[in-house]
Amino acid sequence: MHKLLLIIPLLLLFSRQIQAQPPLPAIRGQVQDSATKQPLEDATIYLVHLPDNTIQRQLRTTKRGFSFSNLTPGNYRIITSYLGYATDTLTLTLSATDSTLRQVRILLQHSAHDLMQVVVHASIPPAIVRNDTIAFNAGAYPTRPNATVEDLLRKLPGIDIDKNGNITMQGQKVDKIYLDGKEFFLNDPRTATQNLPADIVDQIEAFDSQSEKARLTGIKETTGAKSINIKLKKNRKTGYFGKVYAGVGSGGDGTDDLTGSYSAGATATSLGQNWLFGSANINNINNQFTGTDNKNGPGGGGIQTFNNAQLNFRNNKESKLNVTINAGTNGSHTTLNTSTQRKTLLTDSSLYQNSYSQSQSHNQGYNGNAFVEYKPDTFNLINLRSSWSPATSSSSEKDTVGISTQKSTGSWLSNQGHTNNSNHADGYSINNMVNYRRRWHLAGRTLLISLNQSWQHQSQPASIYNLVNNYDSTGALQLQTLTNQRSAQHNNNQGYVGAVSYTEPLKPGHILDLSYRFNHQVGKSDRQSYDYDSLTGKYDHPDTLTTNHFINYNTIQQFSAGYNATEGKYRYQLGVTLQLSDLDEHNLTDATNFGQHQLNWYPRASLLYTPEKGKTFNFIYTANTTSPTIQQLQPLPDLTNPFLVRVGNPDLLQQITHNFNGNYTAFNSRNFQNLQISLQGDLTQHQITTATDILSGGIQQIQYVNVNDVWHASSNITYGFPLGDQRKGNSSIGIHGHYGRDISIVNEQKDVTTGLGWGANMKLNFHPVEKMFIEGFAGVDYTNSKYSIYPTQNTQTWQQTYSIDASYELPGALTIASNYNLQVTGSQGTLPTRSVSLWNASIYKDFLRDRRLQLRFSAFGILNTTSNYTQTVGLNYVETRQANLPGRILLLSAIYRFRKFPSEKKSSSNTTK
Repeated sequence: MHKLLLIIPLLLLFSRQIQAQPPLPAIRGQVQDSATKQPLEDATIYLVHLPDNTIQRQLRTTKRGFSFSNLTPGNYRIITSYLGYATDTLTLTLSATDSTLRQVRILLQHSAHDLMQVVVHASIPPAIVRNDTIAFNAGAYPTRPNATVEDLLRKLPGIDIDKNGNITMQGQKVDKIYLDGKEFFLNDPRTATQNLPADIVDQIEAFDSQSEKARLTGIKETTGAKSINIKLKKNRKTGYFGKVYAGVGSGGDGTDDLTGSYSAGATATSLGQNWLFGSANINNINNQFTGTDNKNGPGGGGIQTFNNAQLNFRNNKESKLNVTINAGTNGSHTTLNTSTQRKTLLTDSSLYQNSYSQSQSHNQGYNGNAFVEYKPDTFNLINLRSSWSPATSSSSEKDTVGISTQKSTGSWLSNQGHTNNSNHADGYSINNMVNYRRRWHLAGRTLLISLNQSWQHQSQPASIYNLVNNYDSTGALQLQTLTNQRSAQHNNNQGYVGAVSYTEPLKPGHILDLSYRFNHQVGKSDRQSYDYDSLTGKYDHPDTLTTNHFINYNTIQQFSAGYNATEGKYRYQLGVTLQLSDLDEHNLTDATNFGQHQLNWYPRASLLYTPEKGKTFNFIYTANTTSPTIQQLQPLPDLTNPFLVRVGNPDLLQQITHNFNGNYTAFNSRNFQNLQISLQGDLTQHQITTATDILSGGIQQIQYVNVNDVWHASSNITYGFPLGDQRKGNSSIGIHGHYGRDISIVNEQKDVTTGLGWGANMKLNFHPVEKMFIEGFAGVDYTNSKYSIYPTQNTQTWQQTYSIDASYELPGALTIASNYNLQVTGSQGTLPTRSVSLWNASIYKDFLRDRRLQLRFSAFGILNTTSNYTQTVGLNYVETRQANLPGRILLLSAIYRFRKFPSEKKSSSNTTK
């Protein structure tokens, strides 16, 4: 009893000491209109710790205001922003002796600037790493007013966009775009990136693309590509926005003549319970203006007229049934003039080919895509993916070709000729996939049943006229060959796939997966060719050499098993796949059959390791098979190019490729620096490659064959960092390299091509003052190719690329902008160094409330650059190609933009009080 009496006072003393320790400081406050003193709901509050400028908390105000609790003593900055109001900054100090609660009142004043230009000047982390996803905060990458998502992507480290708008990240293609984690753009990712405005984006999330099986079962199965999720700002999830534009001008044919250049179109997007997107455009200036100046330039070559229309719908409200529908059309008309120099390396000689080509082509495609997903309850799901894509195309091409043969004893003109070919094609493709998924109360137990059907059809009549003269080393005419032929080819391909997958949890975090897949493909190709008969004056003489009826049956069965585990910082997967393949070919023309039966197996593995917050390491090994196409199998010569005749090979085996991919990502939250490292590799068995034989007169005949021991390795490293104050901009430096071994057959000898290449680039995104934006890029690439059969012909190439893009807003809402690109291609053999300069500039003025109307004068190709250069290094050749460009274009345009979000309406109502 006396011991208890002693303990009680001690407990009382201890409790008083605990009560004597003050709780951690807190901040509570209100955000109000400075004039009306009305509370502003949904204002954005950033709590920034000083002096390192890291964001500690971020929230939006409610009717009761805001509060930050459990704060450590120190210096802080409170940054408050609200659409239509000037941003407010409040600095305060919390000490250990402060009271538990600091009360603040923040009064915001209406901004005299455009609502669209309100920017939160906080030190926002440029990137966040979450498992295998890297998220770029859009606010850390300032963009000029009316910028698109594509403009934002150009600023992000590790992301590249080519002249056609195609996106790659760390060398991997981006094949899918999500909007707020949902599928809305089912067809072309460029529809989203080139039409959505950048100022609705909160984050850009990038991650490995997953198959439909992986999405529904949770078992990782990558496709070798990347996906991007456009995460919307909270106050941009409901509303509508868009633009209407039209422009007319002069130029576009390589001269300054008035040729009626034009561009007109419109886009509109509505977000809310239902999502709706529509766009349409027509222009004859190579897509260089679509409501804003296109930084991709005039494209790869040619003078082009484009037309497109797209309509997307999705019911976005919470429902058991979700429907996404995309439909549209796109077409182009291209006038292309090319000059090509090609050097082909042979065992004892080289061929130097010079050719000039003129072509006209027209393509019109249509697309219809639907994604329907029904969830009757939490355990069952069924979805349907369907696509329909008819297309029509036509082309005509005239070529003039001269080929010289070079040997140690001398060189001579061995071939000379010209071609006049044309073709027309009509076809369509239909694909349907149905998935049923069943889950149970036991987490991780899943059953997935998938059915897939595909059907492709194409009819292609063609006309071929080739006249080829062959000369001997003395210059005497040795042989003259004339091909005057018309043909009709019909291709039909059908495919049927059935798959069953089952996952079973073995213990928490450990799952076993089993699957079976059956794939049956049928390919039919019928080609009828008729030569011109001078006696009848008709194309009625059957050509047995290029006439064939061919059927191909390909059946693949796969059995897979895998073990998947998540343990603390580790997530790993191990598995194996057994594949049975049956290939049956029937040549109905000569009544011959050929069959192949193959048994293959390959493992799969992946590891995701998160050593600490902001750092991840990801390793993936996969394998896949590629069946030869019917064009590679069909034993027919393709006489379209009489100097390069291609012949199929019915003995081709399936190609098996083993892929290795490793990624490391890290972000430093203190100095806002980020690092991305990726390593890729592949090893191929039965690689489908070309075997080149030189026929009489130097004509090359190419047939497809299988080879082994083909492999490649590549790496990409990107380092991103702020430019002093994060608000002033950021920059990134990237280096990349590759090394590989390829094999081809030349005159029945194995030619091993060893390729080595490296390059470096630097991106600059500089925002020195509020109304000035500067973007810069510099890159250099080097390649070296060594050939085993002709080491004296080893080649190396250099290419340099530079660009600078700047804009500045003058008083009176007048803006000037300029974009300059320089590409330098190094000398190659007898070819000198080539450079191509493209300079665009514009001046525009905004009118009306919120600057909705813009009058713009744009000048594209100011230097009147009428051609570009590209260089390609193949297995046994080097090719330099020069193509025509539209040259100087002057365009006067008007753009009207419209937008409405609930937050803007709320700001307006507060103003009128």
